[in-house]
Amino acid sequence: MRALVLGDIILDSFLKGTKTRQSPEADAPILLHDSTNYVAGGAANVALNLHSLGWDVSLMGLVGRDAQGERLSNLLATYKNLEVISFSDGRPTTHKQRILVDGVYQMRVDVESTLAIEIGIVEDILRKVEEEIKKELDIVVIQDYNKGLLTPDLINGILSMAMAAGVEVVVDPKKDNFWHYKAVSIFKPNRKELAEANQIDVAALTDLANLEEVMRKSKIKLQCDQLIVTLSEAGIAALDQNDTFHHQSALSHSITDVCGAGDSVFAAVIDATKNTMGIEDVLHRCLLAGKAACSIQGTYILRQDDLEANS
Repeated sequence: MRALVLGDIILDSFLKGTKTRQSPEADAPILLHDSTNYVAGGAANVALNLHSLGWDVSLMGLVGRDAQGERLSNLLATYKNLEVISFSDGRPTTHKQRILVDGVYQMRVDVESTLAIEIGIVEDILRKVEEEIKKELDIVVIQDYNKGLLTPDLINGILSMAMAAGVEVVVDPKKDNFWHYKAVSIFKPNRKELAEANQIDVAALTDLANLEEVMRKSKIKLQCDQLIVTLSEAGIAALDQNDTFHHQSALSHSITDVCGAGDSVFAAVIDATKNTMGIEDVLHRCLLAGKAACSIQGTYILRQDDLEANS
């Protein structure tokens, strides 16, 4: 299987340290640095999960011409048979640094620009997308984190080219572009994103009857084949191609860290669907992926044995 993963590429880092004393300069603790771990996140995390599951993957997105961009590029270069097609428009590499004090997550520092890319970059990306689609591509994967890459013009161009070539498109959206992704194969928001897009309180979607109603209205508006919604502690729900509603409760497990879990679940959706599994098996694999991804601190890359039915 061959996938083009296109979206917001992020450098995730985890700075760990020990609190030693209070600063004499301000009412703030002094952290003695122990270690900093860097991993590829966002669309890159989806790409690495698919790569680990045996896919041939091309990753496309923005990477800044800065120290963090170089670090991110070097990280991605360690994966064999992962093609990275990056663009730069002068913005910094998107970097999310998490600070853990005595093992407890205390703060996140974000470095980013969310300005929409200019039309010249849009045209450059679309030319590369067209080249990739001609390479017997099985699927186009869009991971949208609202960082300015995925503009309406770029989205429309990608969807038009993919559909003209008969290539499936799957999307993990964010609020800003939610309704721009029309007639895709799989659309996978989480409960909060679904609520925001429909301008309702997320608490209203804790009731399954309300959730199903909102999902049905959204699926009609989106014209997607399948709508899959992750529900955190409440599991996962879907409307399949026949508009049948499905729900599976979350698996029992302890949660260490949810960072990157949505990316792993998205990869599990793609892998299971393209391997022609039924919707109940797809949803179960998503729950297994979420369980594995939440079991360790930091970003997790799935292995095939994480997704075995009896895990």
